[in-house]
Amino acid sequence: MLPNKIGSAFLGMDILYHDAHNKPRTRIYLDSAASTLALAPAQQATQQFLKYYSNTHSSVHLTAKISSEVVNWAQKSILSFFGASEGYDVVFQGSGATSPLNRLAKGMRTLQKDKKIVMVSLMEHHSNDLPHRVHDNNVIHIPVYDKNGEFIGIDLDTIEALCKEYEGQINYIAVTAASNVSGHISPIHDIAEIAHKYGAYIVVDGAQIAAHSPLQLNQQDPARSIDFFVFSGHKTYAPGSPGVLIAKTELLNQLEPEFYGGGMVAEVSQYNYQVASQSFDKEHAGTINIPGIFMLASVLAFLDKLGMEKIYQEECELTEYLISQLTNIPEVKVYADTLKKQRIGAVSFNLKDMPHELLSLILNDYFAIAVRNDCFCAHPFVRECLVDELWDIEDEEDLPLYRGMVRASIGLYTTKEHIDALCEALKEIVTKRDFYISQYERTRDNHFTHKTFSINTNAHFDISKTLDQIFSPYFESCGA
Repeated sequence: MLPNKIGSAFLGMDILYHDAHNKPRTRIYLDSAASTLALAPAQQATQQFLKYYSNTHSSVHLTAKISSEVVNWAQKSILSFFGASEGYDVVFQGSGATSPLNRLAKGMRTLQKDKKIVMVSLMEHHSNDLPHRVHDNNVIHIPVYDKNGEFIGIDLDTIEALCKEYEGQINYIAVTAASNVSGHISPIHDIAEIAHKYGAYIVVDGAQIAAHSPLQLNQQDPARSIDFFVFSGHKTYAPGSPGVLIAKTELLNQLEPEFYGGGMVAEVSQYNYQVASQSFDKEHAGTINIPGIFMLASVLAFLDKLGMEKIYQEECELTEYLISQLTNIPEVKVYADTLKKQRIGAVSFNLKDMPHELLSLILNDYFAIAVRNDCFCAHPFVRECLVDELWDIEDEEDLPLYRGMVRASIGLYTTKEHIDALCEALKEIVTKRDFYISQYERTRDNHFTHKTFSINTNAHFDISKTLDQIFSPYFESCGA
């Protein structure tokens, strides 16, 4: 298995907790869907590059040339990794997928001005929903549950029916490549074919899938190719890197620049200016995050050498194992698990009659297991998943406690032993339910806090102490 061989390549795998019983435990990280751990080799490569760091847009001195070559290499590497070498460009914006998705939602109004409808699935992260609502669009949500309340995911027949109903009015369809709630993978190329059949474009949020599955954005059949693809470096083992937009060059060239300033112009006079003809230049006003771009491309080079198909197959097996182990616990409900399709390793669940935040706290405080809880910035989908359970709650004051889920999500460093540890912890919580609940008190704002235990973050990472230790040798040498 890959994780057993390369787990040491990731920073933070050896973090030690002292739990609520004052027992030392090695932290188990099951929150990769929010942010992955950092790949140490890519960090090391970036540190090597920083010795030669300079700004781009110059071919005069050595380090400027090196930085320019680094950016050019990164562009080509990223496009190649996603099967988009021909006819695509790459844009770097912000610190995640949110910035490029906002850029698209705003800019795409000009591509087909007479088409005001955008179709967005109900499985979307808010980043691939709210921007489309805000920027002068009429958003139609694609349902993911049928009329009988059964989860169907992103259904192609439903999309086709909506396209027929609103034929000639749809600008683009925005879908996630994989849900950050249930992990279900969307048939993005089939959706692209339907979109293009009805004169619409497709925008794909690839934040959850980029590091977990091989992708070929440019298909042999142009109708099945992806127009716009967005992903996040911080979910791709490269925290500190920018958000990324991969787009068809012909479409990107039609968008007005989002920002204005140095670098995105070919010429400026006192009374006029000319926007750069190259889409990469046009889209990058000011200095780009060169170290972050290099780090992200280095991660993708690492993943490419491992083999994305191998990574995908092994993570599929691990995800199936996670779901099977969770569903073997009678008190655990796994959401959207009735649709037996391939998924990435993001699995949401709850423990019967236990608030999601309380369960997450117990897992952290007593078992050193890091999971995410709440609605994962996907409120509409989570609400659909929970509708029956929330309806059954009799005391309305308890409703806020159950409007959410717990999510366990895997990365390259996750092993079966980690999953076993999670499931054993859940079984123990079920067995000793009264004890664990008694250790916490509910706050006025509907949160929970342990009655006697709290984590001292400074004991793990004290900012002032860390800076003093690192700065001191330099200051001492100059008498400061």
